[in-house]
Amino acid sequence: MTIVTHHNPDCGTSRDALAIVESGGGTALVIEYLQTGWTRWNL
Repeated sequence: MTIVTHHNPDCGTSRDALAIVESGGGTALVIEYLQTGWTRWNL
């Protein structure tokens, strides 16, 4: 399963959430919304 996360690397909560996904062996599709803006992703 792929987890989509809208990530802000300057945000501690965002970094923690990404670390939890990765430590559990998950894969995250990271969208840095500050650079790309908000989009709708259909997986």
